[in-house]
Amino acid sequence: MANSCREWSTAKEIARANGVETGSVYGLIKRMHGEGILEADTDPAPPTRGTAYRLTYPARVALDDLLEETGRDRDEPGQLATNQRLLLVKGSALMGFQQTLADPELAVSVAWVTWLGESWLVALSTDSDGHVQRRIATVLEQAGYLCERGTVDELQRADRFRDQATANLERVGVT
Repeated sequence: MANSCREWSTAKEIARANGVETGSVYGLIKRMHGEGILEADTDPAPPTRGTAYRLTYPARVALDDLLEETGRDRDEPGQLATNQRLLLVKGSALMGFQQTLADPELAVSVAWVTWLGESWLVALSTDSDGHVQRRIATVLEQAGYLCERGTVDELQRADRFRDQATANLERVGVT
């Protein structure tokens, strides 16, 4: 359940992500909130229907450390997944880029980064949503970078893409 609490989610969304009924996770959510593992977007006492929760920063770090120790890294560097969110960041000032992504609140959502010669490709963790993508892009843009947002649409093996391209070109009479 902890992995589905990385971003703000209601009890209903957390239950759906884990394939269970809302009632079966609500007690656990209340307990995790009470122990300081989850934070609430508003802090009513007690939390009400519609309250969104996420792991606190220390809990996200502990989860990532545990996943790394067990060899189950959540986002393998260089790998992409369908629907994974990406940022193409133009600007070459390494220090400003590093300073921006060193912010723990932003860094926890970044899976990996690579330099492409004239821009950075930032792959967000596979469980990041559009809100996180916009937030990181906004912070980078405020630091003077140009950002293009995207999402991995469909991944294909090169031979399949080549076959499909050849068939499409033949169909329109281009050889």
